[in-house]
Amino acid sequence: MDRGVGAAARLPGSDRKDLAIQALAGSETVSDLAARHGVSRKFIYQQTHKARAVLDDAFSSATPDDEVLFELAVTKTWLRQVIIALTLICRSSYRGVVEFLRDLLGLPVSLGCVHDVLQAATRQAGAINQGQDLSGIRVGLHDEIFQGATPVLAGVDAASTYCYLLAAGDRRKFGGQAAIATGGHRSLAGWNRCPKPEPSVPL
Repeated sequence: MDRGVGAAARLPGSDRKDLAIQALAGSETVSDLAARHGVSRKFIYQQTHKARAVLDDAFSSATPDDEVLFELAVTKTWLRQVIIALTLICRSSYRGVVEFLRDLLGLPVSLGCVHDVLQAATRQAGAINQGQDLSGIRVGLHDEIFQGATPVLAGVDAASTYCYLLAAGDRRKFGGQAAIATGGHRSLAGWNRCPKPEPSVPL
């Protein structure tokens, strides 16, 4: 029996892996590795081929583009969250939300439906804001910003920069006497009224 074949058969898996790594790294020639470990060059090439195949598989994109990665349970609650996220996070317009739901989900939603969802979220945000404890605010910084043409009254805690007031106003130059705890919504203020609702899936 060839001594090289016998030595290769007795070589544990960890040593075979080390041999393949050394051969791939080129730290020694294949002949030197074979002589030092008492195996044939053919055996070294075989282990190198196995290691290269594993590396190629690990770093190649084995997932086809059309393979399903995960599935979502689409509920009405989830759709409302999508509408709010598209508007607040992606800065999408009402029509952009309608087009997104229509083109990607095949869901017909009207501008009025988007408006209703955002108004409902505004009311929820207002209720949450009403419950905020503002007793720790000692110095408030007030200013006026705009959502389109609508003036928005803004108030920020000077110490923490916490925005405690963001409410749509009906006049300019509200001055420094505005109450800080008006319950104004912080992120959904100033939405313009939508056109007349169109037929759509109710959310």
